[in-house]
Amino acid sequence: MALNTVSSVSQLLRLSDTFTSVGNRHLLVDFAPFRRKSSKRYNRRLTPFISPVTLRRSSSVKAVLQLDNHLNPAPPPSSSTSDLKPQVANLEDILSERGACGVGFIANLENKASYEIVKDALNALSCMEHRGGCGADNDSGDGSGVMTAIPWDLFDNWANKQGIASFDKLHTGVGMVFLPKDVELTNKAKNVIVNIFKQEGLEVLGWRPVPVNTSVVGYYAKEAMPNIQQVFVKIAKEENIEDIERELYICRKLIEKEVSSESWGNELYFCSLSNRTIVYKGMLRSEVLGLFYSDLQNDIYKSSFAIYHRRYSTNTSPRWPLAQPMRLLGHNGEINTIQGNLNWMQSREPSLKSPVWRGRENEIRPFGNPKGSDSANLDSAAELLIRSGRSPEESMMILVPEAYKNHPTLTIKYPEAIDFYDYYKGQMEAWDGPALLLFSDGKTVGACLDRNGLRPARYWRTSDNMVYVASEVGVVPVDESKVILKGRLGPGMMITVDLLGGQYYLLS
Repeated sequence: MALNTVSSVSQLLRLSDTFTSVGNRHLLVDFAPFRRKSSKRYNRRLTPFISPVTLRRSSSVKAVLQLDNHLNPAPPPSSSTSDLKPQVANLEDILSERGACGVGFIANLENKASYEIVKDALNALSCMEHRGGCGADNDSGDGSGVMTAIPWDLFDNWANKQGIASFDKLHTGVGMVFLPKDVELTNKAKNVIVNIFKQEGLEVLGWRPVPVNTSVVGYYAKEAMPNIQQVFVKIAKEENIEDIERELYICRKLIEKEVSSESWGNELYFCSLSNRTIVYKGMLRSEVLGLFYSDLQNDIYKSSFAIYHRRYSTNTSPRWPLAQPMRLLGHNGEINTIQGNLNWMQSREPSLKSPVWRGRENEIRPFGNPKGSDSANLDSAAELLIRSGRSPEESMMILVPEAYKNHPTLTIKYPEAIDFYDYYKGQMEAWDGPALLLFSDGKTVGACLDRNGLRPARYWRTSDNMVYVASEVGVVPVDESKVILKGRLGPGMMITVDLLGGQYYLLS
């Protein structure tokens, strides 16, 4: 049917899924969102291909209204006083635009690793499918992922089959790497990685292709899907665990610099490179993450904690590297001050000095990436602070401070906290906006809420020494009789679990 024969939105909704516009230009329209409103991920299924009509990706409702206005222009505005009446908000518009990521963590207070924790994280993700978005193919998710401790038993089992000795857990780093799809470019990327590690005195012990099931990947996600491999690196020159993490951080920054001028440079991405943590993620729906990564179905994959994340992309188009968790953080929210934060980070780069870097500060610049998402840049800022020697809790307080001015409790009981915030506000501007942040460096796992408390966060602790945090209750099956503490995080609150010390802290 030609576009100029369409007279109203109501008629348009009764059309078949495909119709043709004048000038041999086409629109493919699927109006499933209007028939199936039970899930937000259907809101993305109105997709413009080539059209003179501007359609908004974020809202099918608005897109149809814009199309109707294009076909049936409104009469010229009159000078009537009725135009001055207050405008009423469109409720359907408001509801269709609402969305937020699904996030959470599970941790064992005794630091006991088990597959049950990994399995519970995957089950929780499956319950959060409604929190994420999908592409027009209804299968390419905005992203989902998990961060866990490194599953050494799983990797030792693989190494023994390859004729490689079991890994020295104290002196081995594991990188989860997205490589270019092209075989030749993959080899080039690997050569760069190996050469940088060798230059830094590290030895590559082997490459492991990550087993995946591509049948569960959506069309658009499969088109952009990278070659996913893991690299194992021996670190011999460092003894302190923090120095090892810092050395791996420097190596990754050097690799990123080396490939930045290459045409394929943005196809190389480290999901994680650490001695303690690893991230499995992708442009996937949360309910298929465990089906995609075969490792996550293996019961010898054990961890004492897991951070899980289902992404609802609001500020950037979905891409494999932008799925979360990031290297340290899982973020539900938006950083509204991102441009200012990036500008100030860049302006302060030349003044960065710390003895922990041993004069190598220039090698880890730049700290931000304007092409990344707000979450990715916040993660980079947190990574810089943590690798410089600050604890994750302190780093979160610097980056996302609570509303401490005229705070009655802080003023009377904790004036040193006010002094802390006053001191650091001159060194780091607040990364402000609605945010629930989950974080882990492998020793600590925690969550904090922004100063306005604009994202949901529930926590509960059980008698069998498990601590849970999630953006909603009911995602993990827990025996209610075992719950000894539960509540919700309020504005500026933080909960942390010290995996090594066996303690948890609720900070407000």
